[in-house]
Amino acid sequence: MIVTKHAKQRMKQRCGLKDKSSERMAKIAYEKGLRHHDLTGNLKKWVDGLYLRNHSANQIRLYADKAYIFTGVKLITVLQIPHNLVKEADKLRKNKEQEQ
Repeated sequence: MIVTKHAKQRMKQRCGLKDKSSERMAKIAYEKGLRHHDLTGNLKKWVDGLYLRNHSANQIRLYADKAYIFTGVKLITVLQIPHNLVKEADKLRKNKEQEQ
């Protein structure tokens, strides 16, 4: 797992994580985060918009209330999920955990 300098800055700013924690959190988000095929409705539309704005982002994972944007296994940046979509993401995450 590779975390870019920009991603480390964004994780510090938006998640409150230090440099050492950023790689561990990126790995957790990549493995356990919601993928595009897990999403529905407005949340899926929002993620589609993220992809259209940044075509190099071929892996977008939603974990907790953040969107982790990857190119392969390299974390590029971290964004906050819009407030009105956080509940939908939580519901989908709970459904995914119950299926496993």
